[in-house]
Amino acid sequence: MWITVCAGGAIASTEAAADSSVLTFAEPPAATAEQVREALRTDPEVRQILREEAELIMLDQLGGIPRPRYIPATDFAGPKGLEVYARKNRQGFPVALYLSGFMQVRWFEFARSVTSWTSAAPLNPQNPSRTNPVNNINTFEINRFFITTEGYVSDEAIPFSISLFGTTDYGNNSAITPLGSVGYKFNDHLSVFGGVTFVASTREWSTSSRWVMGVDRSMANTFFRPSYSPGVEFSGDFLDGELTWRGGVWNSIDGSLAGVNRNGTSMAWAGILTWEPWGKFGLGYSDMEIHEEAAWRIGCSGVHALSQAVEATNGNNPEDTIVRLSDGTPIATAGALGPGSQVDQFRLQMATIDAGWKYRGTAINFEYYWRLLDDFAGTGDFQQQSLFDQGGLAYVSFCVVPRKYEIYGRSSAVTGLYGTGQEYGGGFNWYLKKSRQSKLTLEALYYNRSPADNTLYPYRAGYSGTAIQSQMLVVW
Repeated sequence: MWITVCAGGAIASTEAAADSSVLTFAEPPAATAEQVREALRTDPEVRQILREEAELIMLDQLGGIPRPRYIPATDFAGPKGLEVYARKNRQGFPVALYLSGFMQVRWFEFARSVTSWTSAAPLNPQNPSRTNPVNNINTFEINRFFITTEGYVSDEAIPFSISLFGTTDYGNNSAITPLGSVGYKFNDHLSVFGGVTFVASTREWSTSSRWVMGVDRSMANTFFRPSYSPGVEFSGDFLDGELTWRGGVWNSIDGSLAGVNRNGTSMAWAGILTWEPWGKFGLGYSDMEIHEEAAWRIGCSGVHALSQAVEATNGNNPEDTIVRLSDGTPIATAGALGPGSQVDQFRLQMATIDAGWKYRGTAINFEYYWRLLDDFAGTGDFQQQSLFDQGGLAYVSFCVVPRKYEIYGRSSAVTGLYGTGQEYGGGFNWYLKKSRQSKLTLEALYYNRSPADNTLYPYRAGYSGTAIQSQMLVVW
């Protein structure tokens, strides 16, 4: 006996027998294309089922593709940024790509307390009196922006990074400066990188401008520090990360000016050593992370270089460093070291020490600099065969509301044969979402006879007066 049951479009047949039963299925006849189109046109339920099936097929196909995710900053590391793609397993081709960056929007006003300053040498042949004007300043600018791509290719031990750096401080038509490196990480104790990076020297210079205490770095650091340069660097750590080091050899203390056809073959050697004996110190000088136990950071750095004397940066890299006398006069200025003299090359040797302490929202940081310039080469008679300058900086800060509102005071000074400059001031930081990645800063500084000069900073050579600044910083 045969019994046929139709259910869900399938036909089931059973044959009953005294000793057995067999269940078989037969496929329904295939629908024609015209029937499918008619069902889609007239039956909403069929259309919904088709959409759901299509979505399931698409999700299944995309399941193996990593989706972009964002990796934010922590108290002890900057943001990794947007993880566009990352594959770490050995079955495929290991590769990763991250996007990050930051931007500073700043209002800067300078009110002069003097109308002129006198240089050790005339800054132009038409000004033999060596007297230079001091101007008031009032401006809005995008002070810095960085767009960074980083990751690794073929192996996690082969990281790369490329950044585009710019500012409107030189005008909206300023060039974009490329920075970056590629390297190999042998282990935690040794990594090697080659590219255009900052010359490893001074604590405040090695601290990213994203994480500095106030609006920007200090007058003393702006005067003493080197800049970016092509080179090869080495880095690593020991004692489970307690002791870290970074050093290497670069084209010069500021290698972005000359390019491949630079004069001479001398290099700049530099390095910085950091010891954090009581645990991780955290980013920058601020105790935004609120250490429940005191944290110390102790360090030192040094530079040895034969450098070409440069009088102007021509806007190539906004962070370019011009080596100056302690009154702000560029050492390359005609007559800087005596009537008729012209320095073309010199040797620079610098050493620094630094210390920092953080505890429950309070932070104290200090750095001191010693710099010797000698081995002058050029034309004319040099009245000085060597120049010794020194200086220091100090910061004190306190989080009034943990991780949100912070007040700070700061000071720095530079002294040498051609004069002494000082600055004093302080300000207020508001971490908008209790994160270093968005910060509003209000700051007031008074400085007297600034020896430093850089358009990115509030300092102009020889100026004396009051600088008022506000800045919004966003890090992504």
